[in-house]
Amino acid sequence: MRYHLLAPLPAALAVTLSLLLGAACAEQTRSAEGSPGASIGTPTDAQYVDSASCAECHPMEAQSWSGSHHDLAMQVASEASVLGDFDDTSFSHLGLTTRFFRRDAEFWINAEGPDGELHDYAVAYVFGVTPLQQYLVEFPGGRLQCLTVAWDTEEARWFTLYPDERIAADDALHWTGRYQNWNMMCAECHST
Repeated sequence: MRYHLLAPLPAALAVTLSLLLGAACAEQTRSAEGSPGASIGTPTDAQYVDSASCAECHPMEAQSWSGSHHDLAMQVASEASVLGDFDDTSFSHLGLTTRFFRRDAEFWINAEGPDGELHDYAVAYVFGVTPLQQYLVEFPGGRLQCLTVAWDTEEARWFTLYPDERIAADDALHWTGRYQNWNMMCAECHST
């Protein structure tokens, strides 16, 4: 059986977040142009608006969001954000072992690569807080790939998203394959 454990946002929450973000971006653009009644501009004029800019006009929403699972959903891998056991531990599944370890202040995995051989990969980002946390590895061209061995934050253990099968290195569902590509398959619905 093939499945993905990350559930979509409830529709009402997704709409509310979209409206808040849209309003905040429009307000920030108008403020940047210096006139409250000014046009928002064309899509090529769009600029990134950070959460601090949103909080200026929406303090209650920002306070409610701060520290929430949505705020902490995707973070740079760090001592504070990584919840999994990276103290030179391993997880074996159907004859394949994935090892989790540290190099200096970085978090690393030794896992099967796209060529079927074991390689060391630095963890770039973490995704999720509870009930699970997944780890994202950056590949050439800015591709972020989702490791399919995840950390169960409630049981404090490693597990695989595909418990009944071993995904071959040349399969699109392999963690280095196109169906585990964060940029194309996950980011649109699971991050802002």
